[in-house]
Amino acid sequence: MSFAPAHVSTLFHIHPDDDPLLHGSTGLGICLPQGTYAAVEREPAKRTSISFFEDGRKVKDPVTRRAVELALDGPEKLSFWLRRELPVGTGMGMSGATALAACLELGVGLERATRAAHQSEIEHSTGLGDVMAQAAALRDGPGTRLVQRRTPGVDGDVVTWPVDGKLALCLCGGGRNTSDVLKDDGWHEIINGAATAHPLPPPTVRAFLKAGRLFSELAGLMPPESAAALAELPMGAVGTVAHLGTAVVMTDEEVDEIATELEQFGEVRIY
Repeated sequence: MSFAPAHVSTLFHIHPDDDPLLHGSTGLGICLPQGTYAAVEREPAKRTSISFFEDGRKVKDPVTRRAVELALDGPEKLSFWLRRELPVGTGMGMSGATALAACLELGVGLERATRAAHQSEIEHSTGLGDVMAQAAALRDGPGTRLVQRRTPGVDGDVVTWPVDGKLALCLCGGGRNTSDVLKDDGWHEIINGAATAHPLPPPTVRAFLKAGRLFSELAGLMPPESAAALAELPMGAVGTVAHLGTAVVMTDEEVDEIATELEQFGEVRIY
């Protein structure tokens, strides 16, 4: 069984390119110890057949299917069993995590799996840098990690650090369709303007979340349900929305107490 972590993007700058392996983003994020697990059953075949199962039922996953096709050397019959620990559409980078975990399960190695998963995300407009952050977190060690993507694409420079405090994640809102934003050139200009509005912060969780909150406000990417949850944070607490979704992530010295207050908006998890 293979695993890839969820990734909360707090700030991102879009770098378009005709080559999907070079197209991507730079920015800041946080990889979580939860994500997607994938197991596969393989059989020889004359034609490739790929099926996905989750919670005992067959599911469609075009992003992961395309990534697996890119990672394969030849035709096989493949049945993948998926376990996603966080919901799709809330800003956790779960499409990238699922594609990466499935490709890793094929035994092709981290570099090749990363290339396949990233290319599929670009082709489907479901993510820009999640896979690069997730691969870096797998490379650098377990646990919750701060991630900075310094250059875009599959050969980009990505650095990570252990998170220096506790986080609370509130799975509020009904999620949003990432591709609606990533396919819109108008959004690209707004996002890139907001991403360059201030210098990058030092690698601390509070600084990453402060930068994310400013970015989301400047770019107009704060959904109403996310804003309502963040409005409940007490003085001194720092939080932001997970891009491009509706979940919020926050930190403070009294994380456990604040988490109880956030439960009115959705399920809360502490890391």
